[in-house]
Amino acid sequence: MRLRVLPAALPLSLLASLPLVAQTSPQETTSIAHVTVIDVATGKELPDQTVVLRSDRILSIAGSDPANPPQGRVVDTHGGFLIPGLWDMHVHIQDLEDLPLYIANGVTGVRMMFGAKDARELRAKLAAAPVSPEIIVGSAIVDGDPPVWPGSILVHKPDEARRIVDDIKASGADFVKIYNGIPRDAYFALADEAHKQNIPFVGHLPYQVRASEASDASQRSIEHLDGIAIACSRKEQSLIKELQPGHYLEKMNLVVEALHSFDASQCQALFEQFRRKGTWQVPTLTVHRGMAWMNDSHFTSDPRLAYMNGNVRYRWQPQNDFRFRRWPPAEFELHRGLFNADKQMVGLMFRAGVPLLAGTDAMNPFCFPGFSLHDELALLVESGLTPLASLQAATLRPAEFLGRTEELGLIAPGKRADLVLLGADPLADIHSTTQIQAVWLHGKYFDRAALNQLLEAAKHRSGKAKLQ
Repeated sequence: MRLRVLPAALPLSLLASLPLVAQTSPQETTSIAHVTVIDVATGKELPDQTVVLRSDRILSIAGSDPANPPQGRVVDTHGGFLIPGLWDMHVHIQDLEDLPLYIANGVTGVRMMFGAKDARELRAKLAAAPVSPEIIVGSAIVDGDPPVWPGSILVHKPDEARRIVDDIKASGADFVKIYNGIPRDAYFALADEAHKQNIPFVGHLPYQVRASEASDASQRSIEHLDGIAIACSRKEQSLIKELQPGHYLEKMNLVVEALHSFDASQCQALFEQFRRKGTWQVPTLTVHRGMAWMNDSHFTSDPRLAYMNGNVRYRWQPQNDFRFRRWPPAEFELHRGLFNADKQMVGLMFRAGVPLLAGTDAMNPFCFPGFSLHDELALLVESGLTPLASLQAATLRPAEFLGRTEELGLIAPGKRADLVLLGADPLADIHSTTQIQAVWLHGKYFDRAALNQLLEAAKHRSGKAKLQ
């Protein structure tokens, strides 16, 4: 593969003024030659193709033909594998300097799950990043009182919930993000107003709302498998009555009780409802794994910590996180068992046809921006998904969820040129998604040297480009 070599590593603060990518002029044509194109809709692999790009779009795809040499600039892949750009559908962005790590890992789009009260101001800050994936921007978290996180929007009553939805829509956010503590009557008022305002609402399952009720209320996605174990329990109603906002460890004990009273037919009925109603699930197995192994030195010595600044590494130590600092060893052991149960639940969902999205919950502890999406894809396969289904959860399914299949999710003429070139076949081994040779972001070409430049720059960043 002919790749352009960039200068030696420089701090990210200087990268905005450098030609980070092998820039494509507005009408320049690029041909990706001798590549195997993976159709993530069907799982078919088309070997020895030439994919022609112009500007930010895919112009054509055809079998390589010596009688018709490739057009424009040629990237000879020597038999590489081409997939659509990946999406991480559950992230948190705290620092502009995190954003290039997504591109370095082939993640060309993300869904930001804790936005700001002024979404337009937030978008302006995000636009200052020299290299960034596309970002779907959520609202600030809408929670009950007291909230879990500072900066949340508090809701107490139904009329407040309606005004909050109106304000979020007016602020320019792409969706409403909800949390556990919303009162039951306020939740349903929020759902009704979101429907009237034609803005999706997504997030956690409030403690006092059944998963089936959230699906009926058209909650677009449920994150973290929140409330699913309880919804699959014969004791669902009584367990819900015991849930209390802010009592996390007590909630985990109720989840254990729910697993011991698992009702397979009740669970299958719920999953059929999710499938029928289009209630998407974002398991975020990566964050569940991180919580379970935070006291394991082998896990916490991850070499990818080199790409996180010192402030992040400090925050990721359990003794410095208010959620984990008092956990005894037995609590981590409990969460390891729950993590295994989560994987089994994801397998059940997949076999039942529940729509699934890949998300990591970056920047929670040991949920690395960009890197951890590949962890999530592997964990989905461990849970029972096929490699194709796992890849779909980060490509085609996000496009479907966002209602943007005309431009995203597949490699086809007219689609946006967000592409990842791999050195091995991800349908044979999902871990091959880490073997990234090049990335195209809206048609802009990052060769391996450019991607290495982004990674090296992350090791020298200041940690001062905060959003808040």
